[in-house]
Formats: sequence, structure tokens, C-alpha cells
Amino acid sequence: MTEIKLKVLSEKDFYLLAKKNQEGVYDQETREKLIWIVKRLAHGIKYCTSDEKQLYKKFKNSVFGILLRKNTETHEKINHPGIVHVAGKFSGEIVAESVLIEKTATVIANIAAEEVFCKGIVRGDIRATDKVKISKEAEVTGDIHSPNLNIEKGALFEGRCSMPKNRKPQSMFWMGKIPKKAG
Repeated sequence: MTEIKLKVLSEKDFYLLAKKNQEGVYDQETREKLIWIVKRLAHGIKYCTSDEKQLYKKFKNSVFGILLRKNTETHEKINHPGIVHVAGKFSGEIVAESVLIEKTATVIANIAAEEVFCKGIVRGDIRATDKVKISKEAEVTGDIHSPNLNIEKGALFEGRCSMPKNRKPQSMFWMGKIPKKAG
């Protein structure tokens, strides 16, 4: 194994970032640390070694996803350009590129995303520009608006569904807010 040369980062910080995925999903503490490391590299770029510059190049445009862990309760509005992975209890509003709701999750919120995958409990409306998938163990109460909808046998769904003509998915994040219902 070759020895790395560092000037800006500690060895611990270098390896913490190097072992992560640019599009990975992390809890708030880990995300904040990773973002801090990338910012530190950006601010010290002229002093960085080639190893640090290579790491910065890999992570400079990263969008680390949000993980809301099992056995946690969160109440907030999330507006994120990447993935939101919910495994605990969440209430509020979610606008993201992709939303995954685990079996262990209970979400009381309106959701807007390109794609939504639900395995848990959702109480609120879902608007997806690409697709919604509701697995057999899921319970969804609320209206769904998406050009593609897949509800597995055994899933519980109570609400209305509208399926506009399939068109090119657009990012919900850049819209800035959840679109209002029409009608």
C-alpha cells in the first residue's frame, strides 16, 4: 500500500471521506462531517497534495443523501436535491429527487419527488414526476399523482390516484416546493 501525503486533512478525515460514496445516504452527523471535510479541501485547495486534490475532485459536487434512522423521530421540512431515506418516524414535508420509506418508517407528510418507494406507512399526498412503487407491506393513505404507479398485491392504499401522460421526469428539488393540488 502506498503512503498518502497530506497537508490539509488529517489521516482520519482523509480516510473517512475516501471510504464514502459520493451519492451515499448518511445520518445528519456523518453528512455534516463529510461536507465539512469537502469544504476544508476546497478552502485549502492551493495547499493540497495530489492525493487531497484527487479526493476533492471526486467529492466536490457530491450530494450526500439524508438518512433518518430507525428508532428516531423527526419533524421538519426537507428540501434536498438527492436521496431521502426514512427508516424512523417523520412528520413535515419532503421534497427530494428520490424518497425511500422503509418498513420500519411512519411518515406523516406530503412528499414530492421524481420517484418514491414505499415499504412503510405514509399518511399524506405523494406527487412523483417519474414513478411511485408501493410494496406489499406498505400502508398509504393519501392521494397519489404520478405517471407510473405500481402497487404490489397485499399493499393497503386509501386515496385517489391520478396518472398524467408519461413525460420526461423533472427534478422536484428545483421547483422549490410541493406543487399544489389542482381541482
